Amino acid sequence: MSLNILHRSIAKSTIANIAKATSCRQPLNRVGLIASTFHPVRTFFTTQYRDNQQRQAVNDILNSEYKIEKDLASTEQSPDMFRPYLEKSNFSIVETPGKNEAKLVKKTDSGETVHVFFDVAQVVNLPFDDLVTEENIAAAEDNNDETFDSLDDNFANVTVVVSHEGNGSAVSFDLLMNLQDRSFYIDSVTPFKSAADILHDTAESQFNNDLKYRGPPFSNLDEGLQESLELYLESRGVNEELSEFICTYSEFKENNEYISWLEDMKGFFKNK
Repeated sequence: MSLNILHRSIAKSTIANIAKATSCRQPLNRVGLIASTFHPVRTFFTTQYRDNQQRQAVNDILNSEYKIEKDLASTEQSPDMFRPYLEKSNFSIVETPGKNEAKLVKKTDSGETVHVFFDVAQVVNLPFDDLVTEENIAAAEDNNDETFDSLDDNFANVTVVVSHEGNGSAVSFDLLMNLQDRSFYIDSVTPFKSAADILHDTAESQFNNDLKYRGPPFSNLDEGLQESLELYLESRGVNEELSEFICTYSEFKENNEYISWLEDMKGFFKNK
């Protein structure tokens, strides 16, 4: 369990006590028979009071959670911790506030631009199974093991798009990243005549990409071609260090998005 998750667990226990303390309802004073004409007025004010009380309870919980997360973020994480890797790899972070998707980009000396896309929420919430290794995956495939299907839950999806400045074409690599050994496995390789077809974030582009032929399963390709494509990606910076960065940055960004989410929720539930 990561430190952030542990602190959140402790925080939620404390928050639950706050919610319990603030959710007490005031006793309804019933005295004799009251004329029906007064009943709607009493109900209105009682309902309004209860509504305000419930709003205040949510607001108190949000404020407590927000303070805890802000304190943790200020003491544990800083964007500066990513600088050594970014300077070494020449990757740059493309800021995507409010989104789960994270982006990296870099230009190479050979006139290519490497784009890396991954879902920080998927990476952070991925179950960590130390039994998922390359040997176990191969054994499950060979034995047609029923547990092979469950291995999908132990991988994060990473997409690498390499575009060529000369003719504007691109190749997209759909990768699976294993948290255990920080390795990448190529799932499919798809060429595009125009890089815009894969890089433009539009509904039309997404629809066309979903229908596009993505080539045979990577494992069905000639072994020499498989190895050469793997080495090509490695030469473009798709390696263990990138995997390590993706895991660390995903925790950082996901936590910041959570803090922003709490802040937006506070804005709605705060006292008017």
